[in-house]
Amino acid sequence: MKRILFFLLAICLQPFPATCQLVPVAGVEKLKKSYSGQVEWDEAGQTLKFITSGMLRFADRQDFKESYWGVPPEIKKIVIGKNVTVVGHFHVRNTLEVRGEDRKTSKVYGTPISELLRQHQLDARGGTVPYSAFFGVGDFELHINNLTSLNPIGFHFTGKEGCVIHLENVDAIDDRGGWHNHSDGISAAGGSTVKNCFFSSGDDIIKVYQDIYVENTTIEMIQNCVPIQFGWGSYGSGARGKFKNLVIKGDKGRPDTGNAIIDARRGTYDKELEFDGLVIDAPNSVFINFWNENTDGSIGGGFAKISVDHADIKVQHFSKRWNMEARVRICGEEYDKTSTQNQVKCD
Repeated sequence: MKRILFFLLAICLQPFPATCQLVPVAGVEKLKKSYSGQVEWDEAGQTLKFITSGMLRFADRQDFKESYWGVPPEIKKIVIGKNVTVVGHFHVRNTLEVRGEDRKTSKVYGTPISELLRQHQLDARGGTVPYSAFFGVGDFELHINNLTSLNPIGFHFTGKEGCVIHLENVDAIDDRGGWHNHSDGISAAGGSTVKNCFFSSGDDIIKVYQDIYVENTTIEMIQNCVPIQFGWGSYGSGARGKFKNLVIKGDKGRPDTGNAIIDARRGTYDKELEFDGLVIDAPNSVFINFWNENTDGSIGGGFAKISVDHADIKVQHFSKRWNMEARVRICGEEYDKTSTQNQVKCD
């Protein structure tokens, strides 16, 4: 037993491992006592339903973790009723489906406070990740369907240590304003998917850290939004993002990137993007910002391969920075760091 405890302690002393950031599992009875609304438990169907609006509050937690429910493994499906807002977030360790009865009125809500984690110095060294509205850790699939995630304390959807996330018919929104809400869209294991979704959130939306497929999705360029992010460090090399019928629109973004549509922030890595149907209407944006700052004493760089077919692109400038090797092909033509074209269209 001492060896096991020592082993677990050694793991948890590593820099912010995901497993050590999960809140404890709480069974159905404890959930009922910790939720101010009403829930309904179908043991035979392994389904928990939130039937009225309410707030999750688990005692003896610090640093805003009292609103996080550690979902037990006996629950295989969570339903959020129509016109129901659950004020709270979810930590998940096992295969789970979370479904709303109505996309617009079945809501998971975080906080009205802008920059909450930044104000309390809780966002350093990866600290934001476990504050995600949905945080899955382990080798399983998390399905999230037909609901709205609104103003999360941290990211919207995060999967670590093999957790694959499938989003469908989901709205992910941050309407608080502010620069440091950390309301990123999705970062999850390879094979994750995003279908028929809408993002209007003030941070990196689609993180191409692992292979991801995105279809029939719209991203609104609000303050601090970056639609597609390659990375903030030298990780995820070889990741591929495939996009079908992606729409990006709006006149804001993250100014220090040039309000970039595609941003490569720090590190060295190879990434690939493939678009089949891309509409961009972003008059104050650049298409590409290959920033690739140096990190951990290493020179930033790598290789990007980007191909776009069936496009209607309108931006202010083609690129801002170009600090990595790249092959960019749009509508059958090659573009490089000297390109100045800001409108491209092909059927």
